[in-house]
Amino acid sequence: MLKRLSDSLFFKGPGLIASFALLFVFIGSVGLDQVSKIHVHNKLLVWESDEDDSMFRGRKVPVFSLGEKFPPEGKIGLYFGLNMQYSRNKGAAFSMLSDLDDRVRIPLFYAITIIAVVLIMFYLRSTPVEHVLTRYGLILILSGAIGNFLDRLHRGYVVDFVDVDWNLFGWIHDFAIFNVADIAINIGVICLLLDMLIQHRNNPPPKTKAPAAA
Repeated sequence: MLKRLSDSLFFKGPGLIASFALLFVFIGSVGLDQVSKIHVHNKLLVWESDEDDSMFRGRKVPVFSLGEKFPPEGKIGLYFGLNMQYSRNKGAAFSMLSDLDDRVRIPLFYAITIIAVVLIMFYLRSTPVEHVLTRYGLILILSGAIGNFLDRLHRGYVVDFVDVDWNLFGWIHDFAIFNVADIAINIGVICLLLDMLIQHRNNPPPKTKAPAAA
């Protein structure tokens, strides 16, 4: 797998430095994800069952907040809060499919991850080196997929810990808890979308000539 990743990343000639930068981003992203999850698991986990890993208790630690979440009546609601909260996710993003039987859920997520890794490697290899945003987007998505896959492989669940909530002019919402791998995937998707917009702007479709009048 590492050889295929290397072959997908590395170009000869002028693209070699860019390829090393991609490899650095990949290793750094996966490393930061795994180190942060280990730290959170050790510091914020209060109790867990020896028989059932879905039975646990974790701490919630406030990190930063701005404004009042529930302001007095008549005042505008403007608030943003960031907390660290230990959570376990056996499903996909936002705990989707977490209720599936383990005999279905585990092979399904393994298969999805392997297919995603193969497709990303193929696109990395075929993407020209000048498409910088696309290549960084793909490598961030790959690092996020690998980070969460390592959790499922090692623990049987994904550790989430970033908890944000807000009040924007009366819109009060507590966002789903996520992790560094999820952040990498979302940044990667944004990079892909931005590069698509840039390429479309720089290379507009050719204008079709109107048929000559008879």
